[in-house]
Amino acid sequence: MAVVKYIDTNDNVTEVEMEAGETVMSLAVNNMVDGIVGECGGAQACATCHCYLDESLSKYFSPRSEMEEAMLEAAPERKESSRLSCQLELNDDLPDIEVRLPASQY
Repeated sequence: MAVVKYIDTNDNVTEVEMEAGETVMSLAVNNMVDGIVGECGGAQACATCHCYLDESLSKYFSPRSEMEEAMLEAAPERKESSRLSCQLELNDDLPDIEVRLPASQY
């Protein structure tokens, strides 16, 4: 089974085994991964699940929607690789993935 590696700004890594049907955010919240809050529960209304996704992995996920783009505009530390982890749906066909976490979700 593939894993999601959550990497914080100090390069600490938390690995969680993927579960199809979850999102990168829900997997983190359900496994108490520090650095992903997910205050809105995945409704694209808070950006507290902001993460950075390597460009090489973007082909496995749907592109950013207009709503996701709008929420990311308010996210501190936004980069070209920024995504809302609530919009990154996991499935059985994914390889191991890494997401980097910003210093703050507030």
